[in-house]
Amino acid sequence: MSHLHLDPHGSPAWLSAGVAGLRLGLRWASHHTGLPLILVAAIALVLSWRLFKRSVGFAVEVAFALGLLAAATRLGWVTW
Repeated sequence: MSHLHLDPHGSPAWLSAGVAGLRLGLRWASHHTGLPLILVAAIALVLSWRLFKRSVGFAVEVAFALGLLAAATRLGWVTW
């Protein structure tokens, strides 16, 4: 585990780099849209939550379809 270094705040280095990139992206969007940074961050948070909910729903649907196809294959109804 020597490749995993922690910053002084206790978070992994890759997480700190990701947060810095996120901050830079939010500042860039704020600068180029003319919207306040806090508003851009709020919009990004809401959009990411909506995307997460849709992704979870999609993953559940794919798992259900996979289960149906596996059962149909096991019963010999479908051959691949």
